[in-house]
Amino acid sequence: MGIHSVLLLSSTLIALSRASTVDDATKYSKENVKDIDADLLKLAAIPSISSLPEHARDIVAASEWLIEKLKAAGLENVKLLPTKAQPSVYAEWLRATGAPTVLIYGHYDVQPVDPLELWDTPPFEPKVDRKDKMLFNGRGVSDDKGGLLQPIHAVEAYLKTSKQLPVNVKFLLEGQEEIGSPNLAELLQEHKDLLRADIALSADGGQISPKHSGIALGLRGAVAFEVEAQTVDVDLHSGMKGGSVQNPIHALAQFIDNLHAPNGSVKVEGFYRGVQERTAEDIADAAAYPFDEEAEMKSLGALGPHGEDGYTTLERRWLRPTLEVVGIWGGFTGTGIKTIVPSKATAKISCRLVPDQDPVEVLEALRAHTKSHAPPQTRLTFRKLPFHAQPYLMPRDTVANRAATKVLKEHFEGPFFYREGGSIPALALMKEHLGIWCTSFGFGLSTDNLHSPNERYMVSMWDKGREAWIKLLHEMSVLGSGQEEQAEPDMSTVLKDEL
Repeated sequence: MGIHSVLLLSSTLIALSRASTVDDATKYSKENVKDIDADLLKLAAIPSISSLPEHARDIVAASEWLIEKLKAAGLENVKLLPTKAQPSVYAEWLRATGAPTVLIYGHYDVQPVDPLELWDTPPFEPKVDRKDKMLFNGRGVSDDKGGLLQPIHAVEAYLKTSKQLPVNVKFLLEGQEEIGSPNLAELLQEHKDLLRADIALSADGGQISPKHSGIALGLRGAVAFEVEAQTVDVDLHSGMKGGSVQNPIHALAQFIDNLHAPNGSVKVEGFYRGVQERTAEDIADAAAYPFDEEAEMKSLGALGPHGEDGYTTLERRWLRPTLEVVGIWGGFTGTGIKTIVPSKATAKISCRLVPDQDPVEVLEALRAHTKSHAPPQTRLTFRKLPFHAQPYLMPRDTVANRAATKVLKEHFEGPFFYREGGSIPALALMKEHLGIWCTSFGFGLSTDNLHSPNERYMVSMWDKGREAWIKLLHEMSVLGSGQEEQAEPDMSTVLKDEL
């Protein structure tokens, strides 16, 4: 047997062995779908709302459930990583000698459920329908409990079949992403050695549609604040005092109106410092992206697109910073009428930021604007809110992006490169503290009612995502070790050489 033939035969056997391992894990995943579905229903039934103190025990319950699940899946060194508030959950499997180490991120906390009356089914009594609507329903099924369970189930499928993984893995499952990850930077710095990895992947994210896949190169950062307008010490009789004192709701409306210029831009000095103009590549990405603006507006019940002049809808979402009033209240809001001039009115405001804006500088610009733009006879109070994220922008050509591209092509059209309008603080923080880029590899959809009543997750995306994670871990073992997988040799040629 010639050396060339030996190498070809060896390469063939390795390729077949790898394919067999992936096939076995995929088969296990399909055969155990009832148990896998049950895991999501159990985890989604825990009301782990990080923003509400009354759910602190539920955060603990969710973290404890994950610890038991990770152990049952075959992970090792499973433990809590405490923070000043909600803890993170850590697990690892580091027995793949010579293979890269992959850090997998997700979050187990969820958004509040208000308004409860708009839910068709109780938010924390999740259901799955695999026959008719093909949906999971319940808070957190898509964001991000379904997402974080997919890589756990992928790892479990490997360990239950071949007893090994193609790569080393570490899991970091956070409990406070939905409140802006306020303690994650400190946790990453404190456990820098424990979390050290070659590649990072986020299970928090989504795809463009059931048909189209995408790889998010960037996410917007965020800051948020609350502004309170006060004009008198107590609520006043609107007949006796109305028209003679400033109304704080009127004053607050005036202040809010003054935050934007007529062209839709933010009228705050220093707000746009660092913002880069769109590049030819940005424009090309937006043009290639599968987006039907008219259909989306119709599906949202919107009368049409709206925003900063001179930019397309996608450019407004991907490349431009925003300032949005996300909550406002004051006076009497109950049934009927209470004739008062209220003493106070309050608004919550969230800003999404783009590279290279500095969240700290933006917040100070907003504070200064609030101080200098109080309406007549109005005291404005500025309060920073615990929602802070750095903008994130990664290179296109990374090992994880190449591996994700190869896997996604097997299941979707694409992938298309794009920027995500939302924020996941962990991605920028991992780059800052661990020195690694993080690729989002999630399978939720924008139609999943994220952060809204009736959150859902398509069964097809749940199943497809789990299979894709199995394949992705395999691709990481090839690309991450610097060994591009060779095409399988033609067996007839190998046999002919042998003869």
